[in-house]
Amino acid sequence: MQRNFTDDTRRAALGDLRLFLETATELGDVEVVRGADPNEEMGALYELSLQHEVPPVLVFEDIKGYPKDRRVVVNVRSAGMFVVGEGMDRVRAFRVSRRNGAEPIPPRVVNDGPVFENTQRGDAVDVLSFPAPKWHEADGGRYIGTECMVIVKDPDSDWVNVGTYRCQVHDKKTISVFMEPGKHGDAIRRKYWAQGKPCPMAICVGQAPVLGTLAATTLPAGVSEYGAAGARIGRAIDVVQAPETGLPIPADAEIAFEGVMHPPEVEARPEGPFGEWPGYYASGTRPEPVLKVAAVHHRNNPIMVGMPPAKPTLPGTYYGTAGTSLMRAATLWDDLEAAGVPGVTGVWKLPGGGSRFIDVVSIKQLHPGHAKMAGLVAVGCGSAAFLGRLTIIVDDDIDITNPAEVMWALATRWDPKTQTDVIDGCWSGNLDPTLPPDKRMAGDTTNSRMIIYAVRPYHWKDDFPKVNTVSKEYAEEIRRKWKGKLAFLD
Repeated sequence: MQRNFTDDTRRAALGDLRLFLETATELGDVEVVRGADPNEEMGALYELSLQHEVPPVLVFEDIKGYPKDRRVVVNVRSAGMFVVGEGMDRVRAFRVSRRNGAEPIPPRVVNDGPVFENTQRGDAVDVLSFPAPKWHEADGGRYIGTECMVIVKDPDSDWVNVGTYRCQVHDKKTISVFMEPGKHGDAIRRKYWAQGKPCPMAICVGQAPVLGTLAATTLPAGVSEYGAAGARIGRAIDVVQAPETGLPIPADAEIAFEGVMHPPEVEARPEGPFGEWPGYYASGTRPEPVLKVAAVHHRNNPIMVGMPPAKPTLPGTYYGTAGTSLMRAATLWDDLEAAGVPGVTGVWKLPGGGSRFIDVVSIKQLHPGHAKMAGLVAVGCGSAAFLGRLTIIVDDDIDITNPAEVMWALATRWDPKTQTDVIDGCWSGNLDPTLPPDKRMAGDTTNSRMIIYAVRPYHWKDDFPKVNTVSKEYAEEIRRKWKGKLAFLD
């Protein structure tokens, strides 16, 4: 779906959730759903919407069992207004936006904001009064955080980290947070625990689309997601100091919970299972540390933003989801070039592999070992190191947005014995469905990776058989000549 938007309109919508909803409504991209049951029905409707490459924005109102003034919105980042171009042009658009916003704009601290229109403290705290759907049939509980901001501050520096982690509601004052080992939020909370302190934490479950995007992004340690978000929209993100923890939360956040998280040996709750983006319940149920909520702040008529994971074969999960698969493809492309890999002509995520499992990189081969260089960097760089499975390197004449073209490259240019690397001991996680039970129990969340070099062998690439196809240039010439005369060309 291609829309005529100015960059200013798009940036404004990225920076304000309510303005985004107004704009999307004017465009006819919003479907209001009244009276849905949070027990699986909302999740089923959401999943049905993902049958569309660019799904409608669903706004759930009058949710069964909750106050009428509380809403849930899904498909925010996959909205039509954020889809720029087709295929590889979408990845290029992400790269351009990243470059244009390369210089972070630090957040601006303000004294007050709409997030403080209502506050619950002490015995008045009631997390259960906010919609927390059971999104999937076999989920072990209700999840209020699926597109959320989990905010923590490094105890040894000024670095404020914002990440997206799934958050399960247990009672009025208790939310468990599932973090994979090695994630920035996990590393920071462990620093507090090592010092014998609980970790101050805030969770926002309604925020500007740009903040939802950046919270789900892999940025280097020490880099502020607030600063990157400000750069993306061309202005500082306004933040206010959360009164209980001192953490900066968005001034216009819809709902924010704050409190502390003790180490799991002090308090933990059974978390999960939860249907995750690989399409499985691989992480099972395990004790996870919890946020003890000391205060809740929320706007009038608050809006929770949701993005529950879904099986990655649905069109809305791999083409329309601006900010996950295609954003990670753009980040990997940037990382490859930053590491000095020349001649990269494209990066793509194959449908079915979600945002992490299968990376495809096209290169214009420039020297011996060029394909190997690209493959090894792609497997090990920061944006692709976690939970990968397969990296495929192809020549620049392959349309990597077309799975048939990629498979054709494998079928005709790949020798399994001489053009394959398998690397052990790579960073995986509990969501990996192939992680054996014994490794899972031992906390050994590592896996192997395969790199396939489906390229013409460099040392005889000029003698490789010629491709049997009409050239793109000649095909376009003939199309122009016969367009209007032959119906199949119109």
